[in-house]
Amino acid sequence: MAYQALYRKYRPHSFEDFIDQDNIKQILINSISNNKLSHAYLFAGPRGIGKTSMAKIFAKAVNCLNFNEHKDVCDQCENCVECNNNTVDIIEIDAASNNGVDQIRELKNKISIVPSVLKYKVYIIDEVHMLTNSAFNALLKTLEEPPSYVIFILATTEFYEVPETIVSRCQCFNFSRISIDSLMKRLKYISKEENIKIDDETVKEIAYFSNGGLRDAIGVLDKLNSFTNGDITKKDFESINNLVSHEDIVTLYDKIHNNDFQYVLNLLSKINQDGYNFNNFIEQLMVYIRDIIVNSYINNIKNDYLHDDMNLIKKLNSLSEELKHSLNPYIISQVYFLEMMDKNISQEINEENENNTDEVRNIKNISQEINMENNNVDQSVNKNISQEIKKESKIIENTEKRKNNSEINVINEDVKANLINNALASANKMIKDKYVRCWDFLPEYFNSRKYGKMAQLISDTFPMVVGEGYMILTTDVGAIIDNIYKSISVCEELINKITNDNIRVVVILNNDFNNIKTKYVNDLKNGIKYEVVEEKRNLIEKSQGDLVTKAINIFGKDLVDIE
Repeated sequence: MAYQALYRKYRPHSFEDFIDQDNIKQILINSISNNKLSHAYLFAGPRGIGKTSMAKIFAKAVNCLNFNEHKDVCDQCENCVECNNNTVDIIEIDAASNNGVDQIRELKNKISIVPSVLKYKVYIIDEVHMLTNSAFNALLKTLEEPPSYVIFILATTEFYEVPETIVSRCQCFNFSRISIDSLMKRLKYISKEENIKIDDETVKEIAYFSNGGLRDAIGVLDKLNSFTNGDITKKDFESINNLVSHEDIVTLYDKIHNNDFQYVLNLLSKINQDGYNFNNFIEQLMVYIRDIIVNSYINNIKNDYLHDDMNLIKKLNSLSEELKHSLNPYIISQVYFLEMMDKNISQEINEENENNTDEVRNIKNISQEINMENNNVDQSVNKNISQEIKKESKIIENTEKRKNNSEINVINEDVKANLINNALASANKMIKDKYVRCWDFLPEYFNSRKYGKMAQLISDTFPMVVGEGYMILTTDVGAIIDNIYKSISVCEELINKITNDNIRVVVILNNDFNNIKTKYVNDLKNGIKYEVVEEKRNLIEKSQGDLVTKAINIFGKDLVDIE
């Protein structure tokens, strides 16, 4: 018999075999027991966590003749045996390769045929988000009112790519990543069954490396088993997955805190020459430092480097984001590590985060001088100086407020429509996926003097549509939109920083976007093609005082010359 991959060999065949997702299992079991089956289900979640396996188990369960007795598939009745032998009544469709309207029409033609053997005919459509708009539209009516003997199970890793019209017709389940403990337990069970010798520490490393995906974890175990012939060590795991050794990570951590520039540069050079993946290396170091921080808090262990370690995590996260867009990870890593160890640079960064303006820094310096001379200066004089300082602080504060108020911008509605059109016309899913990941980089700017407020505002929005040079942000809060438009130039500057691209931004409410999306879909149906058009001039109108507003109302904007 030909060799079978471990993830296929140990795929769950019953609800009992299935690890985690307990709530979903219970709901599905109850719906079968109480005869309250829905006509369509949508399973969403990351790859390798059991969506398709659950769909197959559920398809077998609804047809099992002894389900009510066991509250699970019996795997013995004639229907269960038929399901295990790839029955024609359970149809699996790969939407990635069968995503056209013709395939859906063919499905609709066959759906009227009653099941050959089983009680229900079950259609499992995997990666359903890959269907074209035309295919989704062709599926709508059938999905809403299928024959009584038909059940649809849709599975997707990209829930937000599935049209709302499809989602609303399904009973939806969000699958979560599998816990580390559950992954370890399953890996140990498989290792025991396959006579694979592996220690607990290596099992834990595999579980962390797989990022909550059971299929990936079993795949790594299978690969290591082939590499070592059944005797797996941690060094084998590191070697086959292109990871830096744990000993090097531990030493590197110490050398960073001791400012050993030469060692760090030599290690980076070795990583580059040996062809290691810099992203994996940075993630290894972040996990190691994270474990030290968490252990310090949980076990109340004194850690002199605790504050430095937290800053290191933030810096490493910034480096990780930078590496995603870098053409030369080695050079970027060198620069970042030198900056992390340079105490002078770190001190300047901390000072910039602590102080909001140069004027405030000057006032703090004056306050320090006053404190130093307290013993020689009369208390009444100190009081007067303190009052002067408070006055100056108030003046600076009021100046900043006036400055901010004078910069309030109001976007022209025609310009907004122009930007929305261009974003839709140039929309690109790959670019959007890249920018969505960039949103994780925003917290790095929360303490920035210039970008702090804007970073927090943008973090409450979502890049719903992204094209080449254009972006539509959405939110449910109107006040966020108003505040972003008050400093739209700062918003675009910050987004340009985190994405490394030159982007024009428009911000709208989610409800407004739903209307825009509906119109866009209808236009495409009617053959109306969106094209990028030249941007309108006078993109931003400055908000003026009451007198200017009255003048514009009386004479019209074209006849009022504002200086």
